[in-house]
Amino acid sequence: MSNNEARKRTMNKLLEEVWNRQNLGALTEVFTENAIMHHGGPEDRGGHDMAGISAFREGYIRPTQAAFPDIQHQAKDLLFDGDRVVMRFHGEGTHKGEFMGIAATNKVMRYEGIAIFRMQGDRIAEVWVHSNAARQLAALAA
Repeated sequence: MSNNEARKRTMNKLLEEVWNRQNLGALTEVFTENAIMHHGGPEDRGGHDMAGISAFREGYIRPTQAAFPDIQHQAKDLLFDGDRVVMRFHGEGTHKGEFMGIAATNKVMRYEGIAIFRMQGDRIAEVWVHSNAARQLAALAA
C-alpha cells in the first residue's frame, strides 16, 4: 500500500469513525500521541492550539459531539503532497446543546472548512483547521 493510500484510510477513519460514529477510541489510530491541533487561526483572532489526544478529545471533540449529537462530516477533496494532506470538508449537525456559550437552538448547522494535516507515517502529527462553523453557529442563534 502506498503512503497516499494509507493516509487516505486515516482520513476516512477520522471522518467515519471519530466524527460520524463518535468512536473516540479510534483517536489513537488516527493521531500521534503528542499531535498538535491549530484551530481557527491565530489566538488574537479567536484561534487556539491543543496538544495531545486527550486535549482534542476533552477540549474539542467531546463538547462538539455533545452539542451536535448527530454531527456528520464528509470530505469533498483530498490532496496529497509529501507528508501533507489537505482536506476540504463539509459538516452538519443539529444544535442540541450549549456550545461556545450559545444555548441550543435545535437548528441544523451546516459549515465548510479546510484542514491541512502533517503526517508521520499514516497518523496525524499536526493539523491546521479553518472553517466557517463559528460564523454559522452565531447565525443560528441570531
